[in-house]
Amino acid sequence: MRDDRKRALEEFERWSREIKKGAAALAILATLERGSNYGYEIVKSLEQSGAKFLAFEEGTVYPLLRRLEKKRGLLKSEWNYDDPTKPRKYYTITPAGLEALSLMRRKWFEMFEEMNRILVGDKR
Repeated sequence: MRDDRKRALEEFERWSREIKKGAAALAILATLERGSNYGYEIVKSLEQSGAKFLAFEEGTVYPLLRRLEKKRGLLKSEWNYDDPTKPRKYYTITPAGLEALSLMRRKWFEMFEEMNRILVGDKR
């Protein structure tokens, strides 16, 4: 029985990582849809919105921001030097990012409804 529990926990951890990885870009794009921001504030904004499962850390967010900008063209960035001792790189969602967000959002809600029907049963 103990071995079953270990396997279940391992599978849960794998599943959790995959869900988080898939949801991370969606969460960041949705956050930046509300306005430009820099990495630390994006993390704080997600925390304040109640993102406990995602629990983003700065070390996770920055590589994803770079990928969304450089490889995918969904974000653009600009350095802000208002405080020369703390330059900040602000990220803004691009038109392609807004379109991707729209598609992702639609698919997310569709998947959510499908999973509810599977997990809870169709109560209609």
